[in-house]
Amino acid sequence: MELQITTELKGRMLLVTATGSYTFDAAVRLLKQVLDTAKEKQVSKILVNTLAMDRELSIIDRHILAVEVVEYAKRNQMVPRLAFVGKPPTVDGFGVRVAQNRGLTTDVFSSEQEALNWLEKWPS
Repeated sequence: MELQITTELKGRMLLVTATGSYTFDAAVRLLKQVLDTAKEKQVSKILVNTLAMDRELSIIDRHILAVEVVEYAKRNQMVPRLAFVGKPPTVDGFGVRVAQNRGLTTDVFSSEQEALNWLEKWPS
């Protein structure tokens, strides 16, 4: 099953649910789409729920994905707060750490409520 997302605007937050098989190209394309949607809706808080995704990326692909997302946000003059909900092996936090090291405000959580609590502490 191809990677797909659904998005919902909830107040000043964009909620994203990703389903399907996790591939590098699909992940890059969809994360850029998420950032574009957030910019269009003028929101900086984004929750990406990946619990319904399968497969995993290599360490190199996770690194490149994180770098590309950070660079895309910077090029588009965005300062997103990006919370991922997921579980290993699909989401293990490596890409999040790479993005954090490059200045993106992001983290990974095991539940949607934890991610919402973290996002709520940031100004809109």
